[in-house]
Amino acid sequence: MSDPRHDLALGYRILGMYGLGLGMLGHLTAREPGSSTFWTYQFGQSMEEVREQDLREVDFELNVVSGDGAINPSLRLHGEIYRARPDVLCIAHHHGDHAVALGALNQNLVPFDRNAARWSGEIDLTRDIESLPLAEQGPAVTQILGDKKALLMKHHGVLVTGPSIADTVVSTIELERSCRVQLLVHAGGEPVLMTDAEIEDARILGSDLVVSGSWDYHRRTLRRRGLDQEID
Repeated sequence: MSDPRHDLALGYRILGMYGLGLGMLGHLTAREPGSSTFWTYQFGQSMEEVREQDLREVDFELNVVSGDGAINPSLRLHGEIYRARPDVLCIAHHHGDHAVALGALNQNLVPFDRNAARWSGEIDLTRDIESLPLAEQGPAVTQILGDKKALLMKHHGVLVTGPSIADTVVSTIELERSCRVQLLVHAGGEPVLMTDAEIEDARILGSDLVVSGSWDYHRRTLRRRGLDQEID
């Protein structure tokens, strides 16, 4: 990784390219290791239009410490997660159709193929927090997340964490695909789940090697489609 702000702007554009987080229905934030601040975009923007110059640095209480502009108040949740999880350096949230649908059915992702199996034990489903006002859900969501990588948020999309921008963005795209395929599986019947040995073998799909290759592919695709224009 080079300049984290440039990579974060690329992450926004890549998620937008796949239809995730459009129209203010998503967030992507990142921080440096050990930092008590993180970078985000300004309130009112959509993923696919974020530029590097639009990013703002805020502390965990959402006070802007670099630049100016309004910040979405729901990002207080990201500050709580960063405070509780030193290993998390990037967080994504979106309301993608398939993640929302799976959560609305009160279902967690299950290991029906290798791509879904890489999430086994790394994802949970939030329940019984929707009665809380959105601004007060942070502690409950952080507690449910625990040391896991992701949450399907019943009635509220999906949240994905990672040790890098590349890992979080790639994982977010792949999780949405797995949610879509699981819905297709359920439409045809009950899935036959993979064995423990097969699940462990699938863990390589979350490795640094696979993440790096996927990130580079998404960057090349973004460039070929001309969707990285004016990103600086």
